[in-house]
Amino acid sequence: MLSRQPHSRRSFLRLGIGLIGLGLSAACAAPAPPAKPTTAAADPKPTLAPAKTQTLKVGHLTRQLGNLVPLYPQVGPPRGVNFEVTLFPDGAALLQALSSGDVLLAAPTKVQLVQAMQRGVDLAMVVGYAGGYAVYLTANGVRVQADDWNSVKSLAAEKRGRGESFKIGTPTGSLQHISLLQQLNAAGINPERDVEVVNLPFAEHVNVLGAGQVDMVGTLALFGAQALLQDRGTLFKHATNTPLKHFDVGFVTTRKLASERPSEIQAIVDAHFDAMKNIVDDPTHGLAREVAYTELPEAVVKRSYDFLTFDYRIDVEAIRGTEQAMRQTGLQKDDLSGKIGEYVDLQFLARSSGKSVEELSRW
Repeated sequence: MLSRQPHSRRSFLRLGIGLIGLGLSAACAAPAPPAKPTTAAADPKPTLAPAKTQTLKVGHLTRQLGNLVPLYPQVGPPRGVNFEVTLFPDGAALLQALSSGDVLLAAPTKVQLVQAMQRGVDLAMVVGYAGGYAVYLTANGVRVQADDWNSVKSLAAEKRGRGESFKIGTPTGSLQHISLLQQLNAAGINPERDVEVVNLPFAEHVNVLGAGQVDMVGTLALFGAQALLQDRGTLFKHATNTPLKHFDVGFVTTRKLASERPSEIQAIVDAHFDAMKNIVDDPTHGLAREVAYTELPEAVVKRSYDFLTFDYRIDVEAIRGTEQAMRQTGLQKDDLSGKIGEYVDLQFLARSSGKSVEELSRW
């Protein structure tokens, strides 16, 4: 069963709603009430759950995980689960529902997981999902070399000499913003003095980049794909070989739920392991599911998949590198590196996969 918001899925590209790009404050802000669900089918032809299936509630953000949610009727019943999905409009409402036990699973970014550590929010990441969402594009005609931040530094200095600024648009506090600041600092580029970082929502990236109103965007893979297909920008870098590494998003429950309701969490992890195996082993059907679920153009989804890697493992070093980058760029004060192990719980996935915790903790 799927509870969703009433507006059309096709509005996603216009609205830019998505868990991947939520800012830190949105992800772990003051609790907001969860969305009131309306009932709809999770799949056009859902399979009937056997008599012994238990109904378990999971929460996701609107129009995300389009290659996974349609699999729930297929992977849930064999594991004894009938998934009831509630779609939420923002991360604050979703994490509040998770904290209160109204839902048992959500899918934040590693940035949001680190922010949860900072705020003392009770989370435990139990299954991996995907990585590769940080994509950098320049406006056509911008004179920089691909994956060369020194060329950005030179052009920025040239523009400053003319009283102009090299503008980079990205949502403040997003995964892409953290990645951008880390790369600028590593290249000796002061993000406050040498360039102008503009708080720009993902939904505006394609048009603003195409109009030349910014020189570069740090964007979500989906919007990067759209811009490239419409010839509104040039690929500068797909940020996978930085200290933040490649893994970006995983599924979380709370440590309280993992302790108090272990059999239910195990069943959920079992089903998600099966779903992730399906996605990894059969990417063509995953693409088709995503297109049908989101109602986005197939070419856009397919191009975005060129950037993405799907995997049930959790790269702990990617979380560690992200925490360090957030601290070094001044976005958090406390050293949280010692807490990372408390926020990743791979015991359930180890039982699902038959692999060791060590194998499951790296990409």
